[in-house]
Amino acid sequence: MTPPTFKDPTYENVYIGETFGPVDLVLDDFFLRSYAYALDDYSGMRIVDGMVQPVGAVPSHMIVSDLMQIFLTVYDRDKVVGLHQKEEVIHYKPVPVGAKLTLTGTYVDKYMKRGKGYTVLESIARDEEGDIVILQRSTEVMRMPEGVKVGTGSAEPERRVSPRALPAERAGRVTAQTPVGTALRSMTKQVRQAQMSVFTGAEFHKQGIHTNLEIAKKAGLRECIAQGMMESCWASQYLAGLFGESFLSTGRHFSTYLMPIYPKDVITIEGIVTSREPLDGGTSVEIEYWLINQDGQTTAVGFGAAVL
Repeated sequence: MTPPTFKDPTYENVYIGETFGPVDLVLDDFFLRSYAYALDDYSGMRIVDGMVQPVGAVPSHMIVSDLMQIFLTVYDRDKVVGLHQKEEVIHYKPVPVGAKLTLTGTYVDKYMKRGKGYTVLESIARDEEGDIVILQRSTEVMRMPEGVKVGTGSAEPERRVSPRALPAERAGRVTAQTPVGTALRSMTKQVRQAQMSVFTGAEFHKQGIHTNLEIAKKAGLRECIAQGMMESCWASQYLAGLFGESFLSTGRHFSTYLMPIYPKDVITIEGIVTSREPLDGGTSVEIEYWLINQDGQTTAVGFGAAVL
């Protein structure tokens, strides 16, 4: 059998309207345990007789990661050197453990800005009833100007989100009545290379700046760097913990990545309630959040909302 031929993941090879899929994704125990380990997120798990077992709805960010990577069904996963810049996710419906989803994707835009070639991928996950459960849009740099190293500079946030000092008293949950200006509990993550490798595709022997030190150093990095999508996943976990189940059916969030995360970095996510808007079906509550490393540097910012 002739092995499949993959395209080089370059800005020139991308064209608007290029489609991917359909691809089936079964949310079985192995899939969920892999992501739980990679993200250090066992919120959808329980321990039974010493074994980790998934329960309830699938943490939605685990699905988003596969959605974002659907372009790798056509492009060579081992030649990807570009950087994820921004990520938008909209949640429409919770998904139970064991469900089978159908993933599709389309390149909806590409453009040059300051010598960098940007591509925008929109992907959708549908359940077996044909309903949309999640939509994501990812913006990635696939062409770097001469003399610019991977992992330097920063993306431009969709809107200005400024980390700020918060009081010691923090809310652990958000409701329709939570006042604007309420400081929210923090969440801390420490990423390890083993987790980065599993998240990026160790099962498929994927090689790149996230998993291979030699490739990372050739790209001008001091070490491998974590995928920006890992930060979006942490932010999604953070928001789901604050909003509760409503986030899985009405939630949305937008993250912008500002600087790389390296193995053993300690990342703290903080947030604050910034708006409340009455709607026919409830109240839309919005949160601004930011991610800061152990040196006090902001690695990503974003905002998210849900109807409560």
